[in-house]
Amino acid sequence: MYHVLAAVDGNEERAANQIDALRGLPGRDELEVTVLYVHEEIDVPADEAGRSIIEAVNEEIGELQGVPDAVYDVADELRALDVPTDVAELTGEPVEEILSAAADAEADAVLVAGRKRSPVGKAVFGSVTQGVVLDSDVPVIVAK
Repeated sequence: MYHVLAAVDGNEERAANQIDALRGLPGRDELEVTVLYVHEEIDVPADEAGRSIIEAVNEEIGELQGVPDAVYDVADELRALDVPTDVAELTGEPVEEILSAAADAEADAVLVAGRKRSPVGKAVFGSVTQGVVLDSDVPVIVAK
């Protein structure tokens, strides 16, 4: 089996692009996929009283936010194609969590979705896709 970790961010258009990328992979009969959604922790400066509130919210952020429908749409579409698929969710810094999940799952590749950003946007806001591409120990497939 060829195991792909598909990091889905909840954007329906990018999720559809990721499904298309998976459909286009050769040897789909040997493919298995873990669809991963990462809840990004709240990281804001807080005074002493607010710190415990932020920590409490971060501990429950998955339950508070839920998982976007696009994540389950990807999983359902893959299952309809008879691709063994499971869904996982983690909380933390997206690049770190994606790479950690890929290592833990012994994934053969990571699938992320690209998006258009200006050079300034990349510099100011960073890029999960860029971080995964630069730091991954396994091949990264970028769907666009």
